[in-house]
Amino acid sequence: MQDYAHITVEPASRNCGAFISGVDLKSDIGDAAVREIHAALMRHQVVFFRGQDVTPAEQAAFARRFGPLRQARRAAFETRDDVPEVSIIINDKDRPPNIDHFHSDGMFRAKPEFASVLKAEQPAPLGGDTIFVSLTAAWKGLSPTMQAALGDKTAIYDFMRLHSSPEKARNWEGPGREGMIKTRDENPPIEHPLAPRHPVTGEQLIYFSESFTATIMGVSKFESESLHLFLTRHCAKPEFQYRLNWRPGTIAFWDNRSSLHYAVADYWPATRIMHRLTIEADAIGASLVRQAAE
Repeated sequence: MQDYAHITVEPASRNCGAFISGVDLKSDIGDAAVREIHAALMRHQVVFFRGQDVTPAEQAAFARRFGPLRQARRAAFETRDDVPEVSIIINDKDRPPNIDHFHSDGMFRAKPEFASVLKAEQPAPLGGDTIFVSLTAAWKGLSPTMQAALGDKTAIYDFMRLHSSPEKARNWEGPGREGMIKTRDENPPIEHPLAPRHPVTGEQLIYFSESFTATIMGVSKFESESLHLFLTRHCAKPEFQYRLNWRPGTIAFWDNRSSLHYAVADYWPATRIMHRLTIEADAIGASLVRQAAE
């Protein structure tokens, strides 16, 4: 088990997620605590903080301790002028949620982003949980025969597999249209390994999502479609998951390389407002890998 001197870590489930306490994210928590939070993230794929009444600027300052942030683009979500890295996810009666699928943020990019930091600014009064999936646990849950079949495969990941669907049509209208077009044009379909090893932990995982994995290479079209259906069902197994109930000030910090998430839409037409940040690269992990190689 990992030892922690500056934070307290309580696993949320056997295979996915952990709650971190003993830190106030409004303050400078220090490099040692930052490294321990990163270690917990590597171990549990997603970590949670309760009761963190941070401003958007403070949320960004915390996230920036782990790597460079991506400036948010007005497309599917709203943005802020004062903290340009923050995406505002607003769902209400007039803006119903349309993200009822397991996905990893940025899986469709040539250089997928490292992590996301999401704060419950105004959680739904009832419902609106997020389900997280450990892709390392999902890999371990495959039979040795299936691991052997998929271990050397690659797949095509495509932004438009999800965003060309009828459910996403409203994102292509109004003020967000230009941002959607830019994101599409900057991210043509890309090939990634289907079962890579995590760049920091070395653990093998199944790098797959129903939303962005378009085609599994090296097999026929029908075999690819069958494997896609199988992996969609497999990754949705409760054994690999943790379901987070949001409260005001709850923050979730997840590693997009080793987890999926699903925003449960059972709260609609009530209002739910979330603030999300994207960490493009894992600065701490890259440093650890360099140190290990020296």
